[in-house]
Amino acid sequence: MLHGRAEELALIDRLLAQTSAGRSGALVLTGPPGIGKTALLDYAAAQAGGLRVIRVAGIELEAELPFAGLHLLLCPVLDRLDALPEPQAAALRGAFGLAAAETGDRFLIGLAVLSMLAELAEDGPVLCLVDDAQWLDRSSTEALTFAARRLHHEGVLLLFAVRGEARDPAGLTTLATQELTGLDPAAAAALLDERYPELAPAVRARMLSETEGNPLALVELPSVLSTEQRTGRAPTGTYDLATLPVSARVQTAFGRRAAQLDAAATDLLLIAAVEETGRLEIVLAAAAALDAGHAELAAVEDSGLIVRQGDQLAFRHPLARAAVLGAAPVHRLLDAHRALAAALTACGCPAAADRGAWHRAATGTDDDIATALETAARRASDRADHALAAAAMERAATMTVDPATATRRLICAAKAAATAGDLQRTAGLVRRAARGTVDGTDAPRLDYLRAVVESEFGSRHQATRILIDAARRAPDHLVSEMLTDAMRNGVLVGSAELAQQAADLLHQRRGPSPMSEGMIGMAHMLGGDDEAALHRLRACATYAHSRSAELSPDERMNAAAMGMMVGLDDEARELLTALVAEDRAQSSLRMLPMRLHYLASAEYATGHHRDATVHAEEALALADSVGQHHQMDGLRSILAWGAAQTGDEQRCREFAEPTLAAALDRGELATAVLATTALGLLDLGAGHYDRVLDRIESAARGPMGGHYMAVFFTPMRVDAALRTGQPERIGESLERFRRWADASRAPWIQAVYARCLAQLASGDQAEAHFTAAVRLHEKGNRPLEAARTDLLYGEWLRRARRKTEARTSLRAALETFERIGAKVWAERTRAELRATGDTSRRPSDASVLDLLTPQELQVVRLAARGLSNREIGGQLFLSPRTVGCHLYKAYPKLGVAVRAELSPLLDQL
Repeated sequence: MLHGRAEELALIDRLLAQTSAGRSGALVLTGPPGIGKTALLDYAAAQAGGLRVIRVAGIELEAELPFAGLHLLLCPVLDRLDALPEPQAAALRGAFGLAAAETGDRFLIGLAVLSMLAELAEDGPVLCLVDDAQWLDRSSTEALTFAARRLHHEGVLLLFAVRGEARDPAGLTTLATQELTGLDPAAAAALLDERYPELAPAVRARMLSETEGNPLALVELPSVLSTEQRTGRAPTGTYDLATLPVSARVQTAFGRRAAQLDAAATDLLLIAAVEETGRLEIVLAAAAALDAGHAELAAVEDSGLIVRQGDQLAFRHPLARAAVLGAAPVHRLLDAHRALAAALTACGCPAAADRGAWHRAATGTDDDIATALETAARRASDRADHALAAAAMERAATMTVDPATATRRLICAAKAAATAGDLQRTAGLVRRAARGTVDGTDAPRLDYLRAVVESEFGSRHQATRILIDAARRAPDHLVSEMLTDAMRNGVLVGSAELAQQAADLLHQRRGPSPMSEGMIGMAHMLGGDDEAALHRLRACATYAHSRSAELSPDERMNAAAMGMMVGLDDEARELLTALVAEDRAQSSLRMLPMRLHYLASAEYATGHHRDATVHAEEALALADSVGQHHQMDGLRSILAWGAAQTGDEQRCREFAEPTLAAALDRGELATAVLATTALGLLDLGAGHYDRVLDRIESAARGPMGGHYMAVFFTPMRVDAALRTGQPERIGESLERFRRWADASRAPWIQAVYARCLAQLASGDQAEAHFTAAVRLHEKGNRPLEAARTDLLYGEWLRRARRKTEARTSLRAALETFERIGAKVWAERTRAELRATGDTSRRPSDASVLDLLTPQELQVVRLAARGLSNREIGGQLFLSPRTVGCHLYKAYPKLGVAVRAELSPLLDQL
């Protein structure tokens, strides 16, 4: 019976019932040691009924061994690996050392865990229990939390127990959390009386007072007292309960129990505490070297400190393990590590040898051990386990005598940590390496890593300078990567000087090419040389579109961005759609958020508003899951722009305002300009023209004014200035827009410039500019801008009392606004139509697709193309059962009953 936990037990019962009904969930139990987290996990397991239970406990000694915890959790069900999509199955095999794996995406492991849990749930609901999750290695925790956020309708429940004061670098406690505190006085008394009814009143009162309601303390502390002490016939002696924190008192109690064992049994217990997997055969093999065996194992089990479960050993509580380790003399601890190293090496497999190297590393500094750890690190890298590679290489470096070799290993560790996405660790390793002996070969690699850290935690300006300087000394195979990153940073912060240096250096080092010419064009754009810049950008984007098969994914993505600058929006969307499809096919998450970001931008530009919102929201969720926080600001600005187009003020401001502040603080001007544009468009649609002018003028006077993207402010500035009767506030911005329009040769840009001229002109001249703008829009895309032109032209015609012609232009505008979901603009157009006497137009019926959630729309589209639920789940990072649930909800909204009826709707989707 669990005393005083009625609320927590009821919560677990509800979660178990929901899981049995096919819904998934996750809960993190937090609290200090001994507070009852493990007992609640045990309760869940006992009440699981027909649920399949898989379980693991984190171990402090293996917290540096990535995927060790996940391997232990899934080891009993690895026979189901073949049911997973092959890239996911290969990723898990590689992470667990079961097979070699190509260098891949660490986030693919999380997707594989999601698929594995969903696969297990096909046979019935699953309960996954993770105890002492604060000691689970970070890679395992990240994979489990990734899966937890995507489990919805499978019937999988994940329960985690975490020490309340523990660090949570992998974001575990961002899941639903229940904090445990001490038992109330009545519950504490009931528990103590149940276990120790013989306690004398004074002893009972002292126990209740000093255990602070900690259940484990209430159970364990009286056990170290003799019968005479419990009954008050003898003093408690020197064991003063008041001198230690509760957890330390409990650990002392476990230590006293261990001290009652003989030397051989103590050796076996110590080996069990040091051995991280709990495998009985390994513990016994190592113990044999210290003259301990089955008899000593029985004695250890009788002590109650350790529990045998089949071929596994587990400590009754982590404090029991801590007590054993804390009481061990150093020489006996070293003996245990040596015995384990020998036993693991004797297994004859590389994975066991690597674990043996870690145990050897605990015994002292030795170049041979360092070499073994470096070998283990390289094997981990070969199977894409970069977090383990970083840990092993770092340990190897600390054991290395030669300074230059130690520095090289630190740099390798930093590179592995960066590849694993652990930039905090990368930063620490880079600082240590910089203090060492760095030779000419390693210096550019270290500088590149310094720039990666600087980009995340410091100044992108400084990071770009580091990259450019390093690229001058780097080997050829690093140059393109360094300078592409430098150019991207230069564009983001709006530095023409740095972008030009990066472009020129790439041209020098790698020779002329369409891509290097495009980078030079980007630099010229930042410097204000629009004509030279846009010619190069157009040439590069056109080349990439026609020769995409010959280019790397990064080159195609950069070319797509260039294409959008010169009006090649459809070509950019085509390139980006293919890139996203490739990432989905390969289950690659690392670059997918950025690719979806670019794709959403192209889709908003080309009027595919619903698609853009779907992809931007998906990218934001993925970026959050994988810790790409800088990428999230860019995505929020994209979503803010979409919300501004529809007139959703709350959503727009929630995304744009904090993003703008963060971007300005970091000097990321491109993101700041986009967020400002979104807020300006929102106010323009709502008719807050003074607010538009103030915002844009303020931005133009600050750092944003020097960024080439500030040219996008001009059409809004013209509209707002004229609406408020202040044409003088347009300033010189229209001249810059003219140069951009002339150089770009993009019809939509030239059309918007013609529209601005029409707004400034009057009479026949205004009409000529309006008709020219309408004609140019017919050649280009950007339907929002085309509809705004039609609206402005219609307003001008109405004021000229040419109502019949005005209705034609306004109806065209309304049709476009309704099609792209620009609701606030559509309402303004209807008002104008009513002013012309046209009362026939009513708000169009909402598209049936508007009834679908973004994820339902994605699922339905793929299903209509004939993909199975499993195939859809692989592309959208969902379980097949969640895919099925989305389809079940979507069918009645679409008016269909079966999957086969979706195919005829494909063109509408």
